[in-house]
Amino acid sequence: MFLLENFFKRISSDFRQKELLPLKLLFFVHSSTIYVLYPYLTIHMRELGINVEETAIMSAVTPIVSIIMPPIAGVIADRIGNFKIILSLFSGLGGAASLLLLLVPVGRILISYPENTILEINANLSVIDMKIAEPYPCIRHSNITLPVNLQLQACGMIWPKTVNEEAEAVLRTRSYTVIVRAMQENNTTDAYIYTLGSEDLPLYKERYVDDDIRNARKMKNKGHFTTSVRKLSESKYFFPTSGLYTFKCSPATNGGNIVKCKNITCTIKLEHGEVPTNITNVPVDYKVILNNSLTATNNLFNTYILQSMKPNFKNLSSITPQSLSVEVPLLNKDNALEVDTILKLTHCEPRCLATVPRTAICTNKDVTREFDIRLTFWLYLTIRVFISMISGTAFAMFEGAVIAILREHKADYGLQRIYATIGGMISSPLSGWLIDYASANKDFTDFRPAFYLYAGLKIVSALLMLTINLEFKAPATNVLSDVLTVLKKVEIVALFITCFILGTAWGYIESFLFWLLQDLGASRSLMGITITVGGIAGLPLLVMSGPIIDRIGHANVLFIGFIFYAIRLLGYSLIYNPWMCLIFEAMESVTSSLSFTAAVTYAAKLSTMTTDSSIQGLLGGLYFGVGKGAGSLAGGFLMESVGTRPTYQIFAAVTLLTGCIYYLFNKFYI
Repeated sequence: MFLLENFFKRISSDFRQKELLPLKLLFFVHSSTIYVLYPYLTIHMRELGINVEETAIMSAVTPIVSIIMPPIAGVIADRIGNFKIILSLFSGLGGAASLLLLLVPVGRILISYPENTILEINANLSVIDMKIAEPYPCIRHSNITLPVNLQLQACGMIWPKTVNEEAEAVLRTRSYTVIVRAMQENNTTDAYIYTLGSEDLPLYKERYVDDDIRNARKMKNKGHFTTSVRKLSESKYFFPTSGLYTFKCSPATNGGNIVKCKNITCTIKLEHGEVPTNITNVPVDYKVILNNSLTATNNLFNTYILQSMKPNFKNLSSITPQSLSVEVPLLNKDNALEVDTILKLTHCEPRCLATVPRTAICTNKDVTREFDIRLTFWLYLTIRVFISMISGTAFAMFEGAVIAILREHKADYGLQRIYATIGGMISSPLSGWLIDYASANKDFTDFRPAFYLYAGLKIVSALLMLTINLEFKAPATNVLSDVLTVLKKVEIVALFITCFILGTAWGYIESFLFWLLQDLGASRSLMGITITVGGIAGLPLLVMSGPIIDRIGHANVLFIGFIFYAIRLLGYSLIYNPWMCLIFEAMESVTSSLSFTAAVTYAAKLSTMTTDSSIQGLLGGLYFGVGKGAGSLAGGFLMESVGTRPTYQIFAAVTLLTGCIYYLFNKFYI
């Protein structure tokens, strides 16, 4: 009860300091800005086709190249004194520059083959064989026999002798006539007309909500098996003949009665030997075993022999010899409603089409298509470095301003960070939800809402920075000398090394946690919730950070941060359900909220009013710059060489070892 009372007392007493209200609002907006976009940048790079190694290089180079800016900015800020106009300018410029990332083109895309593979069933031979009837390559399984679930989609006829001019005509046709001539004494000839709807046309393509090329990265087999002409290969076309499965129905010549003929194809019986008015595609399921032996037949590599089938399947060849042909009207190129002539396609053969799960017969699920990946990489890197330099400058000045204001009013740093945490708790899941909403009905993730929100909040943050009061901060007269004096302290050097290692662990998690969650199937909304969970858990520690640090010491708090980093990293390596990450995200309250507060206040304790911005710039450069860059680079290459989960375990071991060394150093040396 005492702790709870003390908790709210600290918040209320701090909130009554009117001079700090603009700072609280600025913390809220500034943190909201960061968490709207930065956690999603890694998966944004992945969306553009930047692979894990390239992401690691970029995540490392960006902060390392820009590390020079925070210390320089800190020195300039200490030299100027009242630098809020420059701070505001850099903040607004960073928001505008972020929109340039939306102009970076896609470098490569991973195209997934359709979930089902189309097979052409041929029963005119001594055995029933099934040949792959789609243009996508299939790397066969090594198993001799393949038990698969097969769906019979449609039966019809193929025309195997297509030339270019005729192929174009077939693809443009809106109707075709099937001619069935029985090779008997009476030579009966039947004609059946099939009309194609707009979605059944061979050249019909679905219109996407967005014309982004990534919309085509998930291939789909065109449906309409029973109603659409289909191109099976460069020289072969399939014409469905719904209502004519047997290819043997003919009308009577007297009385107008229809004579039903004997079924000659399979056990799927038809009620009428005529074209139905409403054609529906109702596939019939079979469990089949395919013979995958390459020496079982002299047929092509993509042919399988039907070894067994349930229910039993009769031979599809005709009992009575037939002559099959198709007549296709050739449309006028200038007037699609006018027919120039009739194209007669002879020597057609009966076939059926079926689908099987691609994974049942093929080992290759996707293919990578590259565009100009070099342009994508260098353009993205250049913009990121530019943004990082601007953001690093703004960060150093902002932290310097915060420390100066808090020192002037004798306020608590952790209590101000409460509002930064609340901002991140709200903005990150909001951004994730907006990304998911914008990505609905698209085959790619649309990050534009996050970028627009980031730019808008950056501008608001820039305006708020003009409201803070830095008139009391006198310009430093000898900044470099003062900074060098501070850096001679062993404690500050040890703190900087500690922040570098902590930044390495943080940088790896920041760069590749969402990568792991995406591999586990997490939504962008869940990714945003991770920030919220960490923020909620961190609020009590931020409120009580002052008493906690005073009680156990800055160095011991940093040691605890190392231990919790080791637990977090090990935990991530063991989960398979993405929601389980929330357990370890709650530990961010210690690794980030409490530990970084201890680091900032420790640096402020060891520095002076004239060196606040410079020391905070160095601290931020080591944590957010070199540390994050090293973690991203090492983590990315380790993931590529040893795998994702072992990499998390390696980082866990390093943080645990470093924490123990830092504890012993403070225990026995300082």
